[in-house]
Amino acid sequence: MKPERTLRLLAVVAVVGLLAILQVAPAAAAPQSWPNGPWVVPQQEESLAAIRDYPQLVATLDNIVNSSQGAATLAYAPYPAKGSGRLVPYVTIGSGPRKLMVVAQHHGDEWISSNGMIFLILALSSNAKAAIFIRNELTVIVIPRVNIDGFDATPTGVPWRYNVDPNVCPSPTPCPAFYSRDRGYDTNRYNPYLVSDPLDNPNTGPVGAGQGDNPVPESLNIRAVYDAAGGADTVEVVLDLHGQGTPLDANRDMVFSSTLWPTATPTADALGIRPQFDAAAELSKRVISVALMARDKIAHANTSKYVGGPEPGISRNAYGLLGSASVLFEHRVVGQKAAGYMANISFRTVMAIVEALADGSLYTTSTARAEALVIAPDNASLFWKCVVARPYTLENYNFCREKYELSPVTTLPPFPFEPGAPGPGETLDEETISQLIYELDTE
Repeated sequence: MKPERTLRLLAVVAVVGLLAILQVAPAAAAPQSWPNGPWVVPQQEESLAAIRDYPQLVATLDNIVNSSQGAATLAYAPYPAKGSGRLVPYVTIGSGPRKLMVVAQHHGDEWISSNGMIFLILALSSNAKAAIFIRNELTVIVIPRVNIDGFDATPTGVPWRYNVDPNVCPSPTPCPAFYSRDRGYDTNRYNPYLVSDPLDNPNTGPVGAGQGDNPVPESLNIRAVYDAAGGADTVEVVLDLHGQGTPLDANRDMVFSSTLWPTATPTADALGIRPQFDAAAELSKRVISVALMARDKIAHANTSKYVGGPEPGISRNAYGLLGSASVLFEHRVVGQKAAGYMANISFRTVMAIVEALADGSLYTTSTARAEALVIAPDNASLFWKCVVARPYTLENYNFCREKYELSPVTTLPPFPFEPGAPGPGETLDEETISQLIYELDTE
């Protein structure tokens, strides 16, 4: 069966099956005006109604697994979330010797890919011939929401980037690296990368010296599931799915997604594992090339190269250092009107990678497409960096809009970031400014 037909078939299976289980109606969105893409409009509200809370997520996964006739199993990672004490669910599909692992929603406010991965679980668990072939060739492990507390158990009731661990450094105590005061840790900076110490904190101690002091259960859960699956010996690909704002490419068109391979070469050199790391990065580029070819057939799937750093505790880097192909995919997560469409593109991207690994075509895919990616020259986050650095007034707000070629507005909108939202005319403190710019700037 041709890859395009296989992908369409599994997509139909997923949509029909999930609608049957959940009895919900899909939403549709028409193409928008220039720049082309599903832009947020002023009257649009961002709703979380279509995104499952923890009980709904678990119930959905349980229903899919119970209907899979043994094709899938539901389990829970070993470390309870610090805030709520709940366990993180994950689903394993298939019994093939080669393995692929997908992690979604490292950050609680980046939920767009979580629903897409539920479609993936459903499609791969079906009795379609393509799904059966994949299950015989691969074992696919999906964590559809690793940061469960950051989505639906924050003290404010609003999803945020971090986990929920608010009492680590009461003011004025200095906070640990990548920690947001009164909130929690950035879980995507605490992924252990040492083979010898799966509990290591990547932000403390000398490189290569494990100390077993990682304080972030969400990050430890990913590593525990990875190691239980056999680590790099069997897990060939790790995909880390995030949400981003709205970069613009050189043609001023919206960038739907950004992606990057492992770039922690300084740590690889320090550990003396550069050849292994380079091989993982090479396979990661093949993964990205497969994704880009799949997106050639999808509208609004414009993709750029992500601006990512070498920090070893980033998932993309940590699992590359451990020896697996490890890829970041950032998907646009602004507004509600095209959320279902974008979740579907996330599903189709990952499914194309699964199929290429299953049939072996991944190994011979050229890296040229990945290497030809360019960084988007203009990013919506630049506007907000401009805004948060000034008193929050209509004059300053429009100054920043005009600076980045946006039309001025007549009414100052509510400040979109919490905590630390200033009233009209007030200025953020330096710590909050630094925190917001960090959030806008990083995976």
